Amino acid sequence: MSVVRGEARRRWLLVAALVAALCSVPFAVAAFPVADARVDPPRLREMILGSSGRTYQGLVETQGSLGLPDLPGLDDATALLSGTSRMRAWYESPERWRVSHLTATGERDYIRSAQGTAIWDFEEAQLTRIMGAPAVRLPNAADLMPPDLARRLLRLGNGSELLSDLPARRVAGRTAAGLRVSPADTTTTIGSVDIWADPHTGVPLEVRIVPRGGSRAVLASRFLDISDARPSASAVAPQLARGVRGTEVDTFDLLSRLASRTMERMPDRLAGMPALETTPSIASLRAYSGGFSSFVVAPLPGRYGRRVFEAARTAGASALTVARGEALAMQTSVLTAVLVRDGMIGRTFLLVGAVRPDLLRTAADELMS
Repeated sequence: MSVVRGEARRRWLLVAALVAALCSVPFAVAAFPVADARVDPPRLREMILGSSGRTYQGLVETQGSLGLPDLPGLDDATALLSGTSRMRAWYESPERWRVSHLTATGERDYIRSAQGTAIWDFEEAQLTRIMGAPAVRLPNAADLMPPDLARRLLRLGNGSELLSDLPARRVAGRTAAGLRVSPADTTTTIGSVDIWADPHTGVPLEVRIVPRGGSRAVLASRFLDISDARPSASAVAPQLARGVRGTEVDTFDLLSRLASRTMERMPDRLAGMPALETTPSIASLRAYSGGFSSFVVAPLPGRYGRRVFEAARTAGASALTVARGEALAMQTSVLTAVLVRDGMIGRTFLLVGAVRPDLLRTAADELMS
């Protein structure tokens, strides 16, 4: 072997050693001893709920494995809950923040300000301002930020949940205190909501939703890096170039359009659960409150309702026996969706919740009666 070839091999060995060392850094950091960060569970819950005024900025990764089928008009939301996504967030206050959903070809930004919410689509060079605050809508990337997701889930509880502590863990380089929320109601398909939060500020750093009887999370959201520093004004509300196409809408997605344009009023009570208070303009789409067993009902107008029903049948939805009409059920480890229709009258309803199918069947029977 020549001296030149020997030197070249040694250089490549050095490069390989450096690469191996760099790749081992995350594992080494994760293996650092975790300091005792236990916080009394009720106290940690209150800290999390009271953390909305804390500023932060950072990179978030979400992983969903809900396995939802693609249905007409709902594919963006189902894709978000059934894959891996990364988002960059800049948060100043509940009324001033920006979340950038990063994609392979660009990004979609959700920008909140005193003027309302705007959505910037990088690929389309399109800015959409949403007039007012839609009472109902499909989930988007901003809803999956660990702080917002954790607070939303904690508020869903009705006080009967069991609170317990989880071992502290390192998240985004920080030691985080753990909280497990276990619903007492066996009607829900959620086994636990696991949250790790900063023990000093209460800001949630990681959230996991685990199905009943399971051990692996079907939806997880965690910070990869985070800073408590107040984000700059240009990061929260970037100035877009001149010439950007802009539009204003009052209903941005399919769910909000259905809620505003369908006139049929849902009952005040279904399956023994009261409807949440709502305005007359969205009485056609209602949520029924049962803690973690809550569910939503939406009437689907004629032609669209038939399209969704047939799409669900094609996707492999199973037949569900109801007292009147025809019903299909789609179930994942956490979410259950039931479509029920009355062929004679032409009504179709979509019922969705983290609940057992029997509860939605009872609600469907009452709708069809």
